[in-house]
Amino acid sequence: MILGSSAAAEDTALLTDTIRSVIRRTDPVDGRAERVYRDGPVDRDLWAVLGTEIGVGALAVPEAAGGLGASFADVAAVLELLGGELSRVPVLSGVVAAAALSRCDGAPRAAELLAGIATGETVVATVVTAPGTDPGFRAEHVGDDVFVTGRAGFVVDGDVADTVLMPAADESGKVGLYAVDAAVLTTERMDTTDATRILSRVRAEAAPATVLAERAPLGWIHDRAVVALACESLGVARTCLANAVDYAGRRVQFGRVIGGFQAIKHMLAEVSVAVELAESAVAHAVWAVVEGSDDDLAEAAAIAALACGDAARLAVEKNVQVHGGIGFTWEHTAHLYYRRALTSGVLWGSGDDHAQRLYALAAAGAATSSEASTDPRQEPASAVLSSTES
Repeated sequence: MILGSSAAAEDTALLTDTIRSVIRRTDPVDGRAERVYRDGPVDRDLWAVLGTEIGVGALAVPEAAGGLGASFADVAAVLELLGGELSRVPVLSGVVAAAALSRCDGAPRAAELLAGIATGETVVATVVTAPGTDPGFRAEHVGDDVFVTGRAGFVVDGDVADTVLMPAADESGKVGLYAVDAAVLTTERMDTTDATRILSRVRAEAAPATVLAERAPLGWIHDRAVVALACESLGVARTCLANAVDYAGRRVQFGRVIGGFQAIKHMLAEVSVAVELAESAVAHAVWAVVEGSDDDLAEAAAIAALACGDAARLAVEKNVQVHGGIGFTWEHTAHLYYRRALTSGVLWGSGDDHAQRLYALAAAGAATSSEASTDPRQEPASAVLSSTES
């Protein structure tokens, strides 16, 4: 990948430092677990500052649509920070929706929704489907009107969204992207392991809809969503590693800090290696989003999902172990990170799903290379010489 400039890195660091200071002031680590279970998976006070005053939602929205048009490197850094803080704000859903809406050129409704995301006044959820799967929704055209019917689960921020973007197949089988107002949908919050994120079931029964794109780039939307989630998971892994290292350097047992014990050293070293691999995978995925082709993005998304999912799972487990008895208490945040890693590990595809897709992409690439090798210019020199002599 191409590394960014030092000036860009400084700007990104300034942005994340500003956001971190707001989070630590509005939602400090001390007492965070208590607030999560008291207030639920939406921190409206924090979102009022991040979404409206700072304009975090505008980062992923193009300038032409009223956003900041920030680089995806900045968006990735913010997602990583929010993941590391377990911040309960609708940024992930906004990033995914902004990406989908940015591909709906000329759709007035798409421009309106992008403007709402940029100001923090509108929450837009997206039904993300894996490439090659049934979208789960059907669109019926009646004159100039369109009605969507279907259902989906695991929709991030689905029951707090103002609008839901959903893929639907029309009468001809063509899958487009549609916007449906939440008021005409039936939504239900799912009872999941993660107390810091909203996942919802969404059902539409002949719901009036607006066509955003007649052909939805479902694979591209899925891959962008997977990369965004991987950035969050990297933040979880990094924070848990830092927390474990800090505690191991302070906790004393048998007259020594536990960080001096060989078993703890090996445990943390294993997590550190996994986090470094995840960092590289995310850096490659960011490049693929900015400069790569759709095939590059598909491959990079699968790699990032695998690397970051593995790093997060390992980091949260070892963080609980290093903290010992306190790591199992309800008051500590260790279990919140553990729960986040578990749900993120299956949202928009499990590790097996991503591994199988990576295999399919590699096999397709190998088949393409094999077909290309029939060109004499691609064959070994000996084969070319023998054919010319005959």
